[in-house]
Amino acid sequence: MTNEPRSRTLDLIHAAQETLDRLTPAQAAKALQEGVIFVDTRTTEEQEAEGVIPGAYRVPRNAIEVFLDPSHRAHFTAEEAAELPPVPKDDEQIIVLCNLGLASSLSAASLHRIGLSGATDVEGGFQAWKAAGLPVESTTTLE
Repeated sequence: MTNEPRSRTLDLIHAAQETLDRLTPAQAAKALQEGVIFVDTRTTEEQEAEGVIPGAYRVPRNAIEVFLDPSHRAHFTAEEAAELPPVPKDDEQIIVLCNLGLASSLSAASLHRIGLSGATDVEGGFQAWKAAGLPVESTTTLE
């Protein structure tokens, strides 16, 4: 028995991770080049401070299920829907990325629960992506 305090949150994250076929940053980068739906759920502040991944859709963590759920798309106006990621097929691969690879595991597991069985995430999140030297661009170059 250890003296390390137990974290119910980490238990929840680890349980979610056990259900996913998580990707390394290099595997995720290859999939992104092949056209997979790639979603960055980091906050706007994190994206502005550290940059964004070219080709990634920027979707807030609190909206990922609503924005990607094919059955919910009818609730958006045509103008709103034009700003959303494409409607995924149930088994289509969707890669979710957060800052450290924790919240993205919860997001991907949540997408599984609404029927998007191809959802997964990136081990180590954006920080691992950046450490691997993979492409990142400033948000100021996007404006």
